[in-house]
Amino acid sequence: MKEMSQVKIIKGEGTYPTPEVRRIYPTRALLWKYYLTVFLIWVFVSIGFILLGWFIQFVADEPKPANFEIVFTVIYWAISFATILPSLILLPLYVNRMEFIVHGNEVIVKKGLVNRTIKYCPYRTVTNISTTAGPLDRLLGIGCVNIQTAGKGGATGPEEKLEGLPLYHEIRDYILRQLRIYYRAVSGSEVPTHDETDLSTVQREMVNELRDIKRLLKNKKI
Repeated sequence: MKEMSQVKIIKGEGTYPTPEVRRIYPTRALLWKYYLTVFLIWVFVSIGFILLGWFIQFVADEPKPANFEIVFTVIYWAISFATILPSLILLPLYVNRMEFIVHGNEVIVKKGLVNRTIKYCPYRTVTNISTTAGPLDRLLGIGCVNIQTAGKGGATGPEEKLEGLPLYHEIRDYILRQLRIYYRAVSGSEVPTHDETDLSTVQREMVNELRDIKRLLKNKKI
């Protein structure tokens, strides 16, 4: 007998159904983004390392050993391999262990390789949902869904990020729909449709609900 409620697992591609629970995984484009980031960092560090070598060789007054260039080159490549090789090995494992779960009342973000972290973002604490796509993201056709909660305060960025998603706009809209359903179930009223990523309307609705509850409590005491 076919189950009434199924868990839909996707890879961030294809059509976009709306099951009650959804497990979302980043695509391999996120891995290539990390590779490009490591490569660009290596390029800039290499340029700085080469400039440092030229400075020591031609500007500094201290006498240089006869094999200075060989030693300097060996140190440079040793540092490069010690940085790049672990990245090539660990980054695929890190990306493959990412998992984003959208429930009816919360978003769960699972990340980590050595230290596995599982963070819960209940809808009642969500204050803002936005999407971002940097230069590398746009190059690879992916984006990020940012979830801001009341506890984070917005001072240091979003509470959690759903990264490496080609359908990041659709996933943002799906979370917003789930958020509206949640508030409708809790408050018994319809939360307005949000065409924008800003959830200031949701915040106003929450404040109005709290005021109504406070008014009811006061009347009950009287």
